Amino acid sequence: MSDSFDPDDTAQLVRPFLDRKRLIKPIPEGDHPQPQGVRAYAITGGRAHASAPLEFETMLQTTAAGREGLTAQRFERADILRRCQSEPLSVAELSALMRIPIGVVRVVAADMVAEGLLESFQPSTNVADDVLLITRLIAGVRSL
Repeated sequence: MSDSFDPDDTAQLVRPFLDRKRLIKPIPEGDHPQPQGVRAYAITGGRAHASAPLEFETMLQTTAAGREGLTAQRFERADILRRCQSEPLSVAELSALMRIPIGVVRVVAADMVAEGLLESFQPSTNVADDVLLITRLIAGVRSL
């Protein structure tokens, strides 16, 4: 029996999923990934909480004041107004379509609701009483 200690033997037992023979190549100078977009705190002004509670499923629609003031809005605010003009969209849908965090959409949209640019429709607390939702669900299942 040999008393010599081989660190490679113990390393294989500790992390068998590591490929120890694979060479790590340096990333070429021009291939570094660049961050995209603007940081969330810049969009929300450093705030993490919305001025009014907006749930993920809260539906938002542009008001008449929002349509009139669309040209005065910039960046994400204008994008939200444009997207909510033709049909109401949920906070979660806006987040997915705009590819920004849902918390950012909640903060910005809550400000816009307070300013009268957006109208919010809170979800029904009792889903069993929401006939329109049940009808839409039945139609969706039938279309499958």
